[in-house]
Amino acid sequence: MLHQQHVPLKAASDRCRELAERSALRGLLNSFLRETGIQDPRIGEAWPAFVESSTATAVKADILRQRSADHGEVFVLALDRSEEWIAGTVTYFSMIGQHVYGEALYTSTTVLQNDSCQTADTEQVVEALLLELSYREPKASRKQRVAELRAQIYNSIRRTVLYLERAMDNAGREVTCFDYIRSEQALLYGHPFHPTPKSSEGFSDEDLTAYAPELGSAFPLHYFAVASELLSEEWIGESRPPSPAAAEAARRRLGERAINYRPLPVHPWQAEYISQLSTVRRLIDNGRLVPLGAVGEKVYPTSSVRTVWDPQAGIFYKLPIHVRITNFIRENTSEQLRRTMDAAAVLKRAQLEGYYTAGGQDDGDGAIREKSGVEGLRILQETGYQTVLLPNEEADDADREAVSSALAVVYRHAVALDVEEQSRCFVVASLFEVPPGRKEPLLFEAVRQSGGGKLPDWHAWLSAYLRLSLLTLLRLFADKGISMEAHVQNSLLTLADGMPVRYYVRDLEGISVSREQAIAHGWTPDTVPETSPVLYTQAEAWLRLQYYLIVNHLGALIHTVARFDQKSEAVYWQTVRQVLLDDRANLGRFAGLVVCIDDLLNKRSLPAKANLISRFQGRGETPDFVEIPNPIYYCGGEFKS
Repeated sequence: MLHQQHVPLKAASDRCRELAERSALRGLLNSFLRETGIQDPRIGEAWPAFVESSTATAVKADILRQRSADHGEVFVLALDRSEEWIAGTVTYFSMIGQHVYGEALYTSTTVLQNDSCQTADTEQVVEALLLELSYREPKASRKQRVAELRAQIYNSIRRTVLYLERAMDNAGREVTCFDYIRSEQALLYGHPFHPTPKSSEGFSDEDLTAYAPELGSAFPLHYFAVASELLSEEWIGESRPPSPAAAEAARRRLGERAINYRPLPVHPWQAEYISQLSTVRRLIDNGRLVPLGAVGEKVYPTSSVRTVWDPQAGIFYKLPIHVRITNFIRENTSEQLRRTMDAAAVLKRAQLEGYYTAGGQDDGDGAIREKSGVEGLRILQETGYQTVLLPNEEADDADREAVSSALAVVYRHAVALDVEEQSRCFVVASLFEVPPGRKEPLLFEAVRQSGGGKLPDWHAWLSAYLRLSLLTLLRLFADKGISMEAHVQNSLLTLADGMPVRYYVRDLEGISVSREQAIAHGWTPDTVPETSPVLYTQAEAWLRLQYYLIVNHLGALIHTVARFDQKSEAVYWQTVRQVLLDDRANLGRFAGLVVCIDDLLNKRSLPAKANLISRFQGRGETPDFVEIPNPIYYCGGEFKS
């Protein structure tokens, strides 16, 4: 149960700002360390020469006092290009790079300006990092790059404060069970290796109140009636019947003419936005696009903000909104639609070939059953999309794409998430967060809730989870060349008696399929064209799986369990290694999987996204990758930076 004692309003607000700023600084520091190849910033007992000046004497003494107070270890981060430094304490060292820092941080700029020991505030640490990053840019563009990222960092912090205040306020007056919808709306801090995990440019504060999942919002879908000749759609299997409420609204508005129109769901914020676009305005004025208003089903925004969940129908709607969330505007471009439908077609072929078996109903869900006969993961499949496509003679390519992207809705069926399943199924990303006022993550809360108040043997728990997720996803890639984008926000977990029993992956737009295996299985050119954006080289598809599944997903899971179980992460990475070794010993003829497992066991490094530097350089949508030490390899010993 989630609960918290009442906290005075001013104290709660101050505490929420402190939590938001500390989370932001932790993410920025850890991202910078990861992306610049610094695996371990701790200095031991030997202070670097660049902090041996007399002006640093006071700060050194203060850091040592801080080290004693928080039982941490001193770190000093050299900012080589700007010739500055940041120092403080590490209170938890993370193999995957999710270090936890003491409350006090110091910068060389702060010390030199004041000639005394003064801790740095959030702005000073942010400015020190931005200055260092700016030296990676030509002089002409430095100021603009710094200003852009600075604005997004503080946008993210401000949003986080709002979300934490709401969470603290609700926790003080509610006692509720943690369930699926709560988990979708509990991601308060966001991606631990992103510089602006909660930024949203385009939403006002009033919009956040109405539409932000973190604020517990729910709202009815808006609908347009679209002239049939303008509606473009594609389906895997049968098309989805229109919403009865929307169809009735169209009949009331259009009378007998309703037969020539099709209802199209739209996010209510987007409905207002697109009505201001001149091309859309013309469609409305000439009666080919008819606003029906908020006549749709009550839906809940999920952790991605723009995808909403209709629990009554068991459907997710992946809706476009012209809002920049983290890196980019969240609309459904034609390339993204093509990727989604090609991925769905490949999965359908795999299902028809007997590898990917239906999950009990012809509903778009599916379960992959391992060769051992044990049910593995379920994939929540997109089954189709609808959008508005203007004729060539009415608009140029840019306008046609803009209208299509702004109105395209993707349908994802998930009837397996019935009422009972929703009471024990959770978005994995939210399980790793610690709500304000609490001392343990929601993962521990969910496990206690499911397991009669007890926590499990975490090695046994992790082994069960790995058999559901890691081994099955590896087998899917080895056998079929299908690489799922199985990061924590795309992953759902069902618990029974505190233990993992089902694992779901969603969002086909992020799938990558090995071109070599697609050819070998006969999927191209028959199922998807050779130019399909879902096709990658075998190496690229494998790299993406390693990042999303091992680094992003297992890295965050193991960090959370180890940190709050007060152990080193290496202890639980050893469990991962043992599960892989055990599975490899029983593989027999599955040679493809042997190659994947051996690679994970023996390689020295894994790929990780460089979100901070890529975002600073304006390439957030296509970030670079960097190499980090592979904890599966190094879990038996130490690695050095």
